[in-house]
Amino acid sequence: MPKRRSVVLRCRGNGRKRRRATEQELNQPQDKEAEQAPVEKRSTMAEKGKKDELTWMHVIVRVFLNSTTHPIEYAKVLIQLGHEPLEPYKSRTVFGREALYYPSVFGYIAHIKNRDGFLGCYRGLTPKLAANIVSGVAFQRVTENIQFKELDGEVNIEELNMKQRTQRFLQNTARESASRAAAILVSQPFHVIAVRSMAEFVGEDGQYVGVFTSVGVIYREQGVKGFFSGLIPRLLCDMAALWLGKTLAHVINNYLVEDKDLKQYVSASMSFLASALTYPLQVVSNCMAVSGSGLVGGSPPNMPIYDSWIDCYRHLKQIRGLKRGSSMLWRAYTGPTIMLGGSPAVASNTMFAAPTSS
Repeated sequence: MPKRRSVVLRCRGNGRKRRRATEQELNQPQDKEAEQAPVEKRSTMAEKGKKDELTWMHVIVRVFLNSTTHPIEYAKVLIQLGHEPLEPYKSRTVFGREALYYPSVFGYIAHIKNRDGFLGCYRGLTPKLAANIVSGVAFQRVTENIQFKELDGEVNIEELNMKQRTQRFLQNTARESASRAAAILVSQPFHVIAVRSMAEFVGEDGQYVGVFTSVGVIYREQGVKGFFSGLIPRLLCDMAALWLGKTLAHVINNYLVEDKDLKQYVSASMSFLASALTYPLQVVSNCMAVSGSGLVGGSPPNMPIYDSWIDCYRHLKQIRGLKRGSSMLWRAYTGPTIMLGGSPAVASNTMFAAPTSS
């Protein structure tokens, strides 16, 4: 009898050990999951921190580049608005024909510096930087929040068939379109203030002396609508350039070009071509941002008061002003001319005799 009892006790002890072992095995995955959860959370936070850091680094680089090149952009905006304070000079075309040309953009910058000093070359820089910062952050946030279920992220293009490549192209272009549209929409008020601040060079109006003062001036004179002057042609310009450039690059790279290195040049070339084709809309947008604002540069006789951006486009097309500012060095004179001694010249009052009273 004692032997049997000891055997039973041993069996009970072994059963308890097995149950403990089973409980430990069941608890092990939970413990591992509990250990992995903080690690995954830390990695997610680290990735988010890196994205935020990259976003702000991108914004800082944009601010630096825009600050450095602002005098050129300033002169370009004034040229787009049709303000030409410098007299054209005679020169010859590539084919040897005499023609009239305006001084280069660097001569224009020198004129601004001579009149307003060195700091005068940076008029409108503050609202322009505000527009760049706001648009950069908006673009980044919208891009991060738009995700697709298929063919998103890093994918080896060479392993995809034509249907998958087209799908990926449409997805990426649509996402970039939404990001750019959001960036333009939120930055348009600052863009309008920047353009009008630069346009004050024409008449020295002195209204747009700061961002907050400019906000009050626009709201008082034009209401909320004034903050979005020129928005439609600006949106059309950006969207048309994006889709045209991306579509041409997609077609050429997938049907005509096979070399990987050459494909990069094709994308850059198509983007440049699309920007050149849609450039007139950029001129229209800046003109509409100033027209009817009450500034000397946006009022007759310097600029008509347009009813709409289509009216502005038609007028600029008639006077051959849609390409204003597209060339920085060789800027052809497109205004009225007369022939004197077989060469073109700009008509002025000094060429005509004053009427005499009989």
